[in-house]
Amino acid sequence: MGSVCVKDLVASGVEEVIVADRAKSRIDAVVRTAGGSASGAEVNAADHEALVALLRGADVVANCTNYDLNPSVMKAAAAAKTNYLDLGGLYRGTRRQLDLAPEIEDAGIICLLGMGSTPGTMNVMAAAAAERLDEIHEIHLRCGGMDPQPSAAPLPAPYAIDTILDEFTLPAVVVSLGELKEIPAATEDEAFPFADPVGMQNAIATLHSELATMPRTFGGRGLSEVTFKVAVGDDFISKYRQVTRLGLADTSPIELADGTRVIPRDVLKAKALAHPQEFSGKDVESLVVVMRGARNGSPLEIRVEEVSFPNDDYEVGGADANTGIPPSIVAQMLANGEVKGAGVFAPEEVVPHEPYFAALARRDIHVKVIEGPIGSQRLGVGA
Repeated sequence: MGSVCVKDLVASGVEEVIVADRAKSRIDAVVRTAGGSASGAEVNAADHEALVALLRGADVVANCTNYDLNPSVMKAAAAAKTNYLDLGGLYRGTRRQLDLAPEIEDAGIICLLGMGSTPGTMNVMAAAAAERLDEIHEIHLRCGGMDPQPSAAPLPAPYAIDTILDEFTLPAVVVSLGELKEIPAATEDEAFPFADPVGMQNAIATLHSELATMPRTFGGRGLSEVTFKVAVGDDFISKYRQVTRLGLADTSPIELADGTRVIPRDVLKAKALAHPQEFSGKDVESLVVVMRGARNGSPLEIRVEEVSFPNDDYEVGGADANTGIPPSIVAQMLANGEVKGAGVFAPEEVVPHEPYFAALARRDIHVKVIEGPIGSQRLGVGA
């Protein structure tokens, strides 16, 4: 996702783009493919002083590391007085980041939590829907994809495998009857109608960052229900359910018969990632927000749907484009003052949806809004 972000920043004419990583080989690969204004800098995100020195003087840091590093990079951004955004903290991480608000406000910078596809574009879509309602009673968030040539990897990992394993093991969070509650991970299968060409897909409930911010953002308008589900393909779901049932996603050590102690997840990752993680680059991704409430006293339902197609310029499929392009767009908005403020914010609070959607459309990612009576946008059918 970071490489797509870099390519889009360079293609957008950004004067200087520094690619930072602890591995020179990864830096060189990204700089080589992005070209233009991109250059590299070796740094370990865990080295606070070195990271602060690198960030000082930059307009924005777009943090595309694994979500467990978000607080460290965010603290470095505060020390460097550099605006910040990331790709999300998988709910619990996002809540920890929200607690850093006093430190961020003191630094006089803005930190935007979760500015990929979902969280990110999904949140801005919710803001666009909320603008059309006086009361908001339900918010249903769905992300789904369609790949005409699914990966042949025994355990595909189209994004960070730790994040996928967490999504299949950590309890999902929903709002039910106005209260946050946990439900088992990767459950509540639902046949959901996404925008064409993705179409009908099986979606499951997983832990996600939107639930850390949307109840706070929209909670004062009658909100009683919020759900998030993702559709990643039945074969993909089956494989990850199987490894989690076997305990292979566990992070606690176990003792083998010979007394050797191993961490099951470490073994699983080593074996899974030893196989080529090849993907077609032909996938299409769709995000959908269904929001129900009232306007002028009358019940109303808003459906906002987005479709991201493969991006030939960046040589990636729809899902990678959908995640890597948004942080580039919004980093530029932060740098040129279109997004302003000081403190910690979610995208639905501060990203202006009209110019943001227009920027997506220029990159073949399209959003449309549909209004109708309650029930006019079929939510889906439970399994």
